[in-house]
Amino acid sequence: MLRPLQPFLLTLLLTGLLSADSRNQTFDDFTMPMPVEPGDTLILGIVGGWERWDNPARCIRRNAIVLKRKKLPGVHVETVENHKLELGEELIRKAFDFDSDGKLSPEEAEQANIILFGQSLGGRAVLYLARTLNEWGVPVRLAFVIDGYGRDDYTIPPNVATAANIFQRDHILIKGARQLHPEDPARTRILLNRQVSYKGRAHTIDTSDDLPKHRIFMGAHSLIEHDPEVWDEVIARVLAAIPARD
Repeated sequence: MLRPLQPFLLTLLLTGLLSADSRNQTFDDFTMPMPVEPGDTLILGIVGGWERWDNPARCIRRNAIVLKRKKLPGVHVETVENHKLELGEELIRKAFDFDSDGKLSPEEAEQANIILFGQSLGGRAVLYLARTLNEWGVPVRLAFVIDGYGRDDYTIPPNVATAANIFQRDHILIKGARQLHPEDPARTRILLNRQVSYKGRAHTIDTSDDLPKHRIFMGAHSLIEHDPEVWDEVIARVLAAIPARD
């Protein structure tokens, strides 16, 4: 009986653990200039579950702050909730609307530099957003999925130049997506599909800043949020995807 009950049980689990962290994010929460300068890069992190976009204890926001503090010229970093992707879409439209005419022309779309990364439901949302951008003609330099969760075929659209995936399969219910598949291998390079395991080494990961209920019930799905090797890899790949400025 476990398998038919899994979606129901998981919904209860995620709602009970994460709903208290939610808040109604609005477009005014973004702080970057709009439009940006031609040649600038937008790094957009998509948070998991019902996490707040600005909760520094959660992995996506925490590492967005790491990137922000580098103060890289021409690089803008924002975070968005996975159930508020329309805000991310509006942000991209306005950020690269260089002539401020209220729409993204094909020429403006081609000039956009976008990097996406997301964890759990935010990992799946990375693909949703990338597919929308594909329809707009907006290229994505990197799509990084961390322990992506949710029903999807995890196919990468051809506007994405590079993609990466790190996941765990230790948790009894919340298992990250195993494989990213390029829709067009000639246009998208899969950098890695890497599985990590915490069996026998969970004690080596510091989760002291996490809520006790997360540590207990989210298990390996929580551990990957705090694994420094995983996030060092994410930061390195994101930095490598930023285009050199003239």
